[in-house]
Amino acid sequence: MNWLAHLWLADHSATSMAGQLLGDIIKGRLETRTELDAPLLEGIRLHRRIDSAADAHPRHHDLRARFAPPLRRYAGILVDIGLDHALARHWQAHHPAESLERFAERATDQLNREWPTSGIGAEPPEPRAFARLLASYRQASGIAQAVRHVSARLQRRGGLADASAGEAIQREGPAFENAIAPVLADLLETVIAARHET
Repeated sequence: MNWLAHLWLADHSATSMAGQLLGDIIKGRLETRTELDAPLLEGIRLHRRIDSAADAHPRHHDLRARFAPPLRRYAGILVDIGLDHALARHWQAHHPAESLERFAERATDQLNREWPTSGIGAEPPEPRAFARLLASYRQASGIAQAVRHVSARLQRRGGLADASAGEAIQREGPAFENAIAPVLADLLETVIAARHET
């Protein structure tokens, strides 16, 4: 899943939002990460569990199959971004208590409070810019920006950065909109079950 869905899941399970984002940054065994507190470690573990559960989800699999070569090799990433787009476009259905803009501001504030002060080699996201980024996932331009951002993080660059990736996500919009509610519900169950295991 991409950032917005991870933050939504953290919020709905009362777990660390920073841990959810750090799941993309912190690699390897967590037992040796003594500089991170327990809520952050739990958030990172949950991030990993969410990504595994999402990749194995039948709806995620069906959505990946909708992308033709050469985008198919990036289909998992594109599905994650497309699901964030669907979540943002139908935010009130999934989070009626507050607007997407207010949630983005609150999440960014929480990220900055929870972010570790040292030991991870990454700064917390700049608050206003990150809140705008999350809210921008509603628009095609925001999805294009998300594709560019993920492409810049990939070691192998190329096909993902071109405009066809964002256009393909837009074209598959109805499929993402049909998938977002069941995927979120199943992933929230995964998070709750994982928290009971510890």
